Amino acid sequence: MTGPGAAAAPGPPSAPSSGPPSGSQNGPPSAPSSGHRPAVPAEGRRALRSGAAACALAWRASPSALLVSLLASLVAGLLPAGTALLVSDLFDALTGAAGAGAPSGVPVRTCVLLIAASLGLALAPAFGEFTRARSSRAVRLRVQQELFDAVNRLPGLRRFEDPRFQDELRLAQQAGGIAPDLLVGSAFSSLQALLTVAGFLATLFVVNPALGALTLLLTLPLIRVQLAAGRRRAAVLRETMPRNRRQMFYGSLIADVDAVKEIRLFGLQDFFKQRARTELVAVAEAENRTDRQNLTRRLPALLLGVAVYGLGLVWAVRAAGEGALSIGQVSVCVAAVAGIQAGVGQLASTGAAAYQAAITFAHYRALGTVEPDLALPAVPSVPGRLGGTIEFQDVWFRYHEDAPWTLRGVDLTVPAGSVTALIGLNGAGKSTLVKLLCRLYDPGRGRILWDGVDIREFTPDAYRERIGAVFQDYCRYDLTAGENIGLGRLDHLQDADRIAGAARAAGVHARIDRLEGGYDAMLSRIFLPEGAGTGWGHSLSGGEWQRLAVARAFMRRDADLMILDEPSAGLDAAAEKEVHDSLRELRRGATSIIVSHRLAAVRDADRIVVLAEGRVTEEGTHATLMALGGRYAELFTLQAEGYQPDHRQQAHPEAQPYAEPHPHAAPGPAAVPAH
Repeated sequence: MTGPGAAAAPGPPSAPSSGPPSGSQNGPPSAPSSGHRPAVPAEGRRALRSGAAACALAWRASPSALLVSLLASLVAGLLPAGTALLVSDLFDALTGAAGAGAPSGVPVRTCVLLIAASLGLALAPAFGEFTRARSSRAVRLRVQQELFDAVNRLPGLRRFEDPRFQDELRLAQQAGGIAPDLLVGSAFSSLQALLTVAGFLATLFVVNPALGALTLLLTLPLIRVQLAAGRRRAAVLRETMPRNRRQMFYGSLIADVDAVKEIRLFGLQDFFKQRARTELVAVAEAENRTDRQNLTRRLPALLLGVAVYGLGLVWAVRAAGEGALSIGQVSVCVAAVAGIQAGVGQLASTGAAAYQAAITFAHYRALGTVEPDLALPAVPSVPGRLGGTIEFQDVWFRYHEDAPWTLRGVDLTVPAGSVTALIGLNGAGKSTLVKLLCRLYDPGRGRILWDGVDIREFTPDAYRERIGAVFQDYCRYDLTAGENIGLGRLDHLQDADRIAGAARAAGVHARIDRLEGGYDAMLSRIFLPEGAGTGWGHSLSGGEWQRLAVARAFMRRDADLMILDEPSAGLDAAAEKEVHDSLRELRRGATSIIVSHRLAAVRDADRIVVLAEGRVTEEGTHATLMALGGRYAELFTLQAEGYQPDHRQQAHPEAQPYAEPHPHAAPGPAAVPAH
């Protein structure tokens, strides 16, 4: 603990000597280099693993829907070839190609089977579509749950302040929303197409093995080209994600309630519209280039397919003219070649879509494996009630490895039950110190001790249960008034008496009581109250929202540590005094950390700590620091001067500033006062 006066200024550490390792604790999570494209086999294996994971997710979400969809795909895939064979039998029976001794009942039986096949072809897609929609809804619910679980695994802030992680998170959200459904749908469509192609190939091999083999060989390039197209589309999606996020940000400003007033005032509508258009045009151009490349590479395979179809048709017609094929066999041959083409096209397109979805689904899977940004203890300790001190021991911190140090060797002791105020100019490190104290980050070097125990030995959730806070950048939740307060202690969210008591303590109960619906009133300008056909949500002033945030802190009156970060910002003088009186009651018996630029609000603190450039430069009571005549005394005097009367004007209210006579004015007996 430092004494009054200037603190020593040590240099930045060359290597951490204590605390967590410098890897994930001091820098943002690593991201793959965009300049290196992984080898196709490795990417293919990842795609297969992702596809299997997506199908497993769909199975967990709704196994019965998947089974029905599978059955529908099997039926729809096998029936086309069977229908073609039945049509061939019907033609041969009608033309007598089956022989004079053919039983007369063959056409009737064939017709009945054709009707049954037609019924199957009609019903299978309908049932498949119904069950796939049901599966899709179940998958969306499952994905949302798993996404929340994956993000909630990250207990700190570091990942969320890394733009690269934000890109990955957005890709994971997109992939999680569409990839499992697309993969499962593509898998069933591919299975259906594969069965159709296999059935037609079998019939074609019977009629002409050479034509069947040639048709099979020419399907492979098309499938390969389509899979490559899916890979390129996935790469474009990954590369353009930063632009997509910026475009979504600019677009969101159009309807943002807080932004609209400033956008209208400064006439920024066209500016942000153009910014959004620029990003969207760049994304569209990248996608267009990829689509042109895919089309160019696909055309040769498509033209070869048409050539094979033409060759098979010419051969079948000539063979029929020579009597080598019956009319039924010609119909089977023509239907088989056309069916194979259609099936291969479907197989290629669905396979490409599935491959693209599988590649992007890897981002969703990766989100669940991201290492937590805070060191989690193998065997956590349980934080007890604070009875001794909170200590900062040689704490260094920076937000990423290339950034300057925000805190530089902070040593500070906060006794239990005391009130400590943090003072300093913007950028001095006050908010960073509070974030570390809340364990939203871990120090790059040094330790923070809770009654002698490093707070990294506690789980973040258990540790934060001991803390209550009012932040300057508090949240305004689009929820009811009661919920906005009750969120401060979720286990008492339904405790109306405790919520009302917190509101009274914060001085906002009367305002809520005047709202239509009281504590059930919706505080939102973007959502209507649930179940309301008409009516609007309510709007509060900035000061009233501030009191609501204070009431949220009052829900944790039993907390050991109260952190008050500019708790009265935006309040008028009367409201500020009332809030500080309430906060004084709130923190009675608790250890308090107060951050404020209004020095009059903290002059009665037990200890005032002055931060400058990430270091503790002064420390003591108000009287001690004023006597020291340092930075605190300078800032306090500067603020106090704004409330002092102009003694010269008070003593001589009639006096006016003296005006020098004009240099070209005629001389007179006396100078004339300026009016």
